[in-house]
Amino acid sequence: MPPKLKVEEEVLPDAEPSLVSGTSSKVDALYNKCAEAPKGTVFIQRELASMQIAESTTQLLTLLQELTDRHFMKSLEMHDGQPCWVLRTREEAEKLRQMTPDERLLYQMIDDAQKDGVWSKALRARAGLTPQRTTKVLKALESKGLVKAITNVKVPNKKMYLLKDLEPSADIAGGPWQTDGEYDGALIAAVERLVTYYVDQQTWRDVPVGMNRHHQDIEDNPRLHRVPRDLPTQRYPSAKSILQFIIDGEYIKEKKISEAYMEELLDMMTLDGRLERMSATTYRTARNPTFGTNGFVDAPCGTCPVFDLCGNEGEITARTCVYFAEWLGTESEYR
Repeated sequence: MPPKLKVEEEVLPDAEPSLVSGTSSKVDALYNKCAEAPKGTVFIQRELASMQIAESTTQLLTLLQELTDRHFMKSLEMHDGQPCWVLRTREEAEKLRQMTPDERLLYQMIDDAQKDGVWSKALRARAGLTPQRTTKVLKALESKGLVKAITNVKVPNKKMYLLKDLEPSADIAGGPWQTDGEYDGALIAAVERLVTYYVDQQTWRDVPVGMNRHHQDIEDNPRLHRVPRDLPTQRYPSAKSILQFIIDGEYIKEKKISEAYMEELLDMMTLDGRLERMSATTYRTARNPTFGTNGFVDAPCGTCPVFDLCGNEGEITARTCVYFAEWLGTESEYR
């Protein structure tokens, strides 16, 4: 990379879209072209050259150096053997220009760490600052709303820092099921209740005992038992649909639960016998009396294909059912 160029022009604070005055229209053009991409896009040199703004590789590197010097771009480590850059917003660049050299140094270290965060002790060592100066600079960055201190669940007595608008990685925060380094039993229980309610509603139905096709007045026969809904496997609830139910209902606002963490909870509920896995990705609630069901839930009636034809009288009754007799350990009157 060629040596840094000394740029004499000053930044025009209210210039839009120009970044600098004078003959820097190519700097403006390169910045604006990159700004068309989604935020956080990483640009490699080949992609920037293909924009056909710079007339040569030397000029392109000069433009990138100017953008980097003025904090409109951040250079990153080599990507597949090539240098790369990411764009900053004008607001971010302005904040960086207003920082002291020490503030800017620590901020850039924290920015480089992203969601992994960085220990305060590591910041002090890399920057070569005294403990007192490091603390003062970090407090200044916190007061400006640029960084925040976080607790690592593995080492809760030491401070880590990351950018204010970032959430720490699961390895640091322990995932949504932990709060302040400890498993949040109340949160887990609340989510489990929501899961059980939703999956139960989707996979079971209440059927009055003894009803048939010609007798369907529920008030005449108030006793109910639950039978499985006859659903194609792909229509049973999955981690994705269960999570969407919780998100749409805004039941859990303090935590962001990913699909992977929901799958982790569903696996635990399956091992505990509260859910039954219907396929590799779908579930239904187990046949236990969680919702006040009675013995009919486990009786063969629950999956009987002619259940609606069964009644107290007629050709099909409990007295003539061989499966019901086998379940009770008696003999049926079937002939």
